[in-house]
Amino acid sequence: MGYLKINASLISALIERWRPETHTFHMRCGECTITLQDVSVLLGISVDGLPLIGPTNLDWADLCEELLGVRPQEDEIRGSVVKLSWLAHHFAQINNDDDEEQVRRFARAWILRFIGGVLFVDKSSNKVSLRYLQFLRDFEECGRYAWGAAVLGFLYREMCNATDYKTKSIGGMCILLQMWAWERCPTLAPKRTPSQVENTPLGHRWLRRGNQHIGNDDVRVFRRKLDIMKRHEFVWEPYPSTVISLLPPVCLVGSLAWYAVVPLICFQVIEWHQPDRVLRQFGMQQPIPESPSQPLNIHG
Repeated sequence: MGYLKINASLISALIERWRPETHTFHMRCGECTITLQDVSVLLGISVDGLPLIGPTNLDWADLCEELLGVRPQEDEIRGSVVKLSWLAHHFAQINNDDDEEQVRRFARAWILRFIGGVLFVDKSSNKVSLRYLQFLRDFEECGRYAWGAAVLGFLYREMCNATDYKTKSIGGMCILLQMWAWERCPTLAPKRTPSQVENTPLGHRWLRRGNQHIGNDDVRVFRRKLDIMKRHEFVWEPYPSTVISLLPPVCLVGSLAWYAVVPLICFQVIEWHQPDRVLRQFGMQQPIPESPSQPLNIHG
């Protein structure tokens, strides 16, 4: 993901059209949003499985020592949070003579860095919560959780918070938001769309070296593009059968959840997935939507 730069102006322009009560963007062409289908197709992360919940009162230093083999000093941990640089320092290079347990520790550290640096980015962009480490004890068990649903719920919450004019930054997986906009709105995307890479999630095509990602960094330009966007310039169904046929099987696991009105859970974060408001994204006719599932006071 390091090859993909975030266009802050594009993200800002999209957030201005985000509605927290419906979890949809209000465009000239109607309501649209990021759904579990987008998470599956673009990222290949499981959207169906156990909810991402667990204890939040563990001794995090003890957990680090148990699962990573390193105990953070008091000045290196704050609550359940450590800096990504701490992980990078202690797990910079694996040695050929490391035993199996040490390889597992390196794998846990790498995954934890990926979680904090890509999937569940906080506003500082340089820290990660150790509460995710508890899910990495058993790699087989780890795969049973709905990581994709948690990623989307966390991003929804960050987008909702960012609609407050006093908020100066945003966390969450903004890479997903940006790739969603590029796939759905060609007028917002780079001039050259890379070809799909067979047997990889669709989002992988944007990550190759040499792609020109940042075309314009003026938020006024993106506001204008969204203001004048015509109906035919929004791609309601960017994933036809020709695209689906080239995806790896992991991108289609749990596809029934794509259409489900369900809560997206990531510890204390609970946000509603409301695809019933954007049925045109699934090739269906859109009736008048029901009242939003999201409670009005859920964001405090």
